[in-house]
Amino acid sequence: MKVLIVDQTVGFRKLMAEALDGIAGVEVAGTAPSASLALRKLAQTPFDVVLLDSETIDADCLDHIQRDFAHVEVIIVGGSIRRKSSTTIRAMKKRAMAFVEKPEKAEGEQALQQLRSDLQPLFRMLKTRSLTRQQQHIVRNERLPREKQAVPGPALRKAAPAPPPGNLEVVAIGISTGGPNALIQLIPALPGNFPLPVLIVLHMPVEFTATLARDLDRKSRLRVKEAEAGDPVAPGTVLLAQGGQHMLVRREGKEVVIGLDDGPKENSCRPAVDFLFRSLADCYPESAVLAVIMTGMGNDGMRGMMKLKEKNCYSLSQSEASCVVYGMPKAVDDAGLSDESVDLEKMAERICEIVQTRRDEL
Repeated sequence: MKVLIVDQTVGFRKLMAEALDGIAGVEVAGTAPSASLALRKLAQTPFDVVLLDSETIDADCLDHIQRDFAHVEVIIVGGSIRRKSSTTIRAMKKRAMAFVEKPEKAEGEQALQQLRSDLQPLFRMLKTRSLTRQQQHIVRNERLPREKQAVPGPALRKAAPAPPPGNLEVVAIGISTGGPNALIQLIPALPGNFPLPVLIVLHMPVEFTATLARDLDRKSRLRVKEAEAGDPVAPGTVLLAQGGQHMLVRREGKEVVIGLDDGPKENSCRPAVDFLFRSLADCYPESAVLAVIMTGMGNDGMRGMMKLKEKNCYSLSQSEASCVVYGMPKAVDDAGLSDESVDLEKMAERICEIVQTRRDEL
């Protein structure tokens, strides 16, 4: 797997190369200090992955990669810098597979280990995905004559069981790698009269969640905002967890409000989906939660979903075929915690169907 490192700083180019050294099957085959030089190198050498510093991002670069090098995966590496957060969010929606937070300094063992621990699982996932696609291609070719090979279609949704009776009060979504683009498809597709609050935990660092919330708010008929302590969990409002803070819910009298917690990371994440899901299970009555696990690496959300299922929640997982990374949904599916597997393009419709069905039964 050949990698091109793009960063305007020599020290960070060297640090990223050192972080990738030793990851099986990964070769740093080139570096570039600018987006324009990176595009020239992409045209000359068959790279598989570009590590792109957020300071070098520009719209033309991402457009060129998307148009001319569609097979190349892009991983954004950058700090939580307010003036660059909107550009990075656009990159995540347009082309980038994942965002990795850059260490504050381009030197030292701690910086090296931080970067390596963030990059290693991404490259492991890319390698696994590549091998899986190769195997599927070989099997397809062996089983079917060329003229009879079927065109792959959308993943089929499992037969939907009847949602359990009870008053749905909240929708909770856990999502990670591939999340900004998926949320841009999902949240604006919800109608303006959607009757429930929506709570979202997305694995993104400080500053970026506020930018994404504003972007979603502009595109959506529902109000979308980054969650703050004391915010009411109100119908028709979408609250996105802050980067760097766990989000929870608690009751204050008859009202449910948001709480924030800067405690230790869970599943290497803060905010963590498990943290929110546990608080929902403690705060809401039986059958009151519709829990959704979407594209993402790792298994954050699986243990929290177990807790919610004890309260008879209804759960949806994003289908493997429509995930950027089928990690978090796979963990829920493999544990037998998903009631339905749903394609991304059908997710908003299915959420609305379930909510409407439950309201019609009351």
